[in-house]
Amino acid sequence: MKAKVITTLLLCMMGTFCMPVIARTDVQSDCHEKDNRTINYWYVEGAAGVQTIFSSDACMLDFGKRLTPAYSLTFGKWVNPYIGFRLQTQGYALNGFSTPDGLYLGNPLSNGGIYGPKDPVMDEVNVNPDGTYRHYLRYVAAHVDIQFSLLNIIAGVNADRRWDVLPAIGLGYAHAFAYRGTVHTHSMINSFSLMGKFRIINCLDLNMEVQSALMPDHFDSRITGRMCEPTLGLTMGLTYRFRTKSTPTPAVVYVPNEVIRVEHDTLVMTRDVERIVEKSPIGDVFTIGSVHFKIGKVLPIEGQEPQFVNVVKFLKENPKARIRLDGYADKETGTDEVNMELSVSRSTAIRSILINDYGVDAKRIEAQALGANAQPYDVNDHNRVVLIQAIVE
Repeated sequence: MKAKVITTLLLCMMGTFCMPVIARTDVQSDCHEKDNRTINYWYVEGAAGVQTIFSSDACMLDFGKRLTPAYSLTFGKWVNPYIGFRLQTQGYALNGFSTPDGLYLGNPLSNGGIYGPKDPVMDEVNVNPDGTYRHYLRYVAAHVDIQFSLLNIIAGVNADRRWDVLPAIGLGYAHAFAYRGTVHTHSMINSFSLMGKFRIINCLDLNMEVQSALMPDHFDSRITGRMCEPTLGLTMGLTYRFRTKSTPTPAVVYVPNEVIRVEHDTLVMTRDVERIVEKSPIGDVFTIGSVHFKIGKVLPIEGQEPQFVNVVKFLKENPKARIRLDGYADKETGTDEVNMELSVSRSTAIRSILINDYGVDAKRIEAQALGANAQPYDVNDHNRVVLIQAIVE
């Protein structure tokens, strides 16, 4: 057991020392698109580390003997840049310490699982002269958590940000197995955690998590009158983000502070002109659709499928035509940064829908984000929109 604990600690230390080295390596990968990091994605995590339980009298056990290996496997999904959900399974071993005081759950095969003054563990372990002894637990737990992205909530969504801090809270179930005198128990638990993440490449994160679970008093087969017996664990692992449907990299033109217009063959800034974004030669440009959104949302309001059907029909009837998606946000809500990010995500979302759900060739779609710098409509609520512009050469 000591060898397992030492090995796990060494792995955690190696990961800690490797993080600064990885941070200096700007590795890029095509295994995942940048837009998927800020909208939604499925992921899987694996981690290992150490843990302990703060059961009755556990403080009497040497600290090194209280530490045991911990392993976890997690599946989850971020539904937007701020909130996600996960199912995490974890467990393996915990070490406690017992005295003759308390009530103990006996072997169900011998006494029907009745609590009494005699602990069956004493027949399986070495008992000290004062009557104290170490007891061993084997368990597995599963819990459903809600996660939050603190940096996205506090500092705004940034697809280029490598770090994030993710608190989580949840409910679950723990099962202790019959092992060396302890009998199996069933428990409802509360879980709390704080995770730090560092993006190594676009689809892979290095994570470190501090986690606690509130176990009920009977979890270790012993009743001492405590409200709960918390655990505390530290793990390190990897997070892999699965590729979403939006596989083509969106062609999004950022226009930070200016209003744009189309003039001949060039996209021109009409205020504070700092640069000109060169575009391919274009002919007539006109609006063929508008897709609307609710406040703060990056997926369109339901019931607008006819807009996409009409776009597909137009492109089939005009094989040389292209479309441009102009993303907007209303200026009466949100900061400039948030509105720009919303308009980027909205254009990206519509582009993904047209490509993945309606089979439109990605090469025929351009997208740009204007935030709230330009407002196509006089009614503020109407400006939470992506205008679909036809470009006929």
